[in-house]
Amino acid sequence: MSFRAVAEHGSFAGAARALGWTQPALSGQVSRLEESLRVALVIRTVKGIQLTEAGKRLLHHAEIIDGHLARAAREVEDLIDGGTRTVRVVAFPSACTSIVAPAMSELSARPGSGEVSLELEQQEPCAVPELLRRGAADIALVFRYDEEEPIDRYGEFDALSAGWDPLQLIVSQRRGSGAAHASRRLAAHSRDKWVAGCPSCRQHFLRIAEREGVAPDIRHATDDYMVVQELVARDMGVSVVPRLSLISYRHPGIRAYGLGERDGRQLTILMAKGESRAEVLDVVDSLRWAAGRVLDPVLGDDDAGG
Repeated sequence: MSFRAVAEHGSFAGAARALGWTQPALSGQVSRLEESLRVALVIRTVKGIQLTEAGKRLLHHAEIIDGHLARAAREVEDLIDGGTRTVRVVAFPSACTSIVAPAMSELSARPGSGEVSLELEQQEPCAVPELLRRGAADIALVFRYDEEEPIDRYGEFDALSAGWDPLQLIVSQRRGSGAAHASRRLAAHSRDKWVAGCPSCRQHFLRIAEREGVAPDIRHATDDYMVVQELVARDMGVSVVPRLSLISYRHPGIRAYGLGERDGRQLTILMAKGESRAEVLDVVDSLRWAAGRVLDPVLGDDDAGG
């Protein structure tokens, strides 16, 4: 606890205040830890501390251990509270409405569902690893594009593929034509203004544009897909969005077209490695059922997360 507090606050003084300790006592405890491990964990400077490589690895394992302890404490609290078991789920916005909410509804209709309390928190994938390590979440639904580094880069969680979310080119009804499920190239709108989405979606869009020789004139940027659709419907620009974002809400003033077969993002369910609680596995099953209704299968999917 003391070493983790020092790492999180970046100084012995800040950590001592947070813990209610004296600074010399805290510094002495970290020094004894370094002596027992026979390696330096922090570099002390006048501006605070920096973790050594050994310190970073120890912090990583400390977070995992603390996460297991937090989950164990919650299980005991659930027993004391009369057997109600709590499962905490985190997911990104478009998945909350199109996958998590239907999964929670399906699960609540099962016999004995009153014994499980579900809690949902909306978070972007970048926040997920820390939440899982700290035990602040039991299950996470995340996405990644092919060129991005995996969320679970160290293989510290159990990962199950949820499916493939293809990208869609959306334009106003006035600019749309052709079959409802037709495809369209970005080059057809090379002279239009564009609406960009979240940072990772924007970077993937720019890669597609570069591949097709298009230099998009991005005039608007928002990660709120309702705003994106409103701007497009009013002919303020065109955009590329995940299909999932069009499921819960679709503006009547837009038309959507498919892109390339591999233009999309993979969704993955993450949980603590070796998770065996029945209530958590039941929620995972419901999430996979709900995801299967709205996502495409991943070609060559072997349940390996990514």
